[in-house]
Amino acid sequence: MAGIPELDVTSGVQSLADSIVELLQLTQKAQMDATHVAFAVVHRMDYLLTWNCTHLANATLQKTLFEYCSYHHLHMPVICTPELLTKPQI
Repeated sequence: MAGIPELDVTSGVQSLADSIVELLQLTQKAQMDATHVAFAVVHRMDYLLTWNCTHLANATLQKTLFEYCSYHHLHMPVICTPELLTKPQI
């Protein structure tokens, strides 16, 4: 893990996570999923890799999240499974 920066938990991350829970109508059980997305948005990460296809790598929810981020002028990372990211390009 040497050389990998540690991301700060800012008020912006928590506030955005709360907004994502409300926006996507996630259960409180899915709060951590929303927090992962908020970290990626606030810290302007290029990719968020996940195996969670229920709440994160979900095209329907990502469309809503993309529209939200676009409206609020926020960075939107690519959210996908590691397999999709490493698949050879055609």
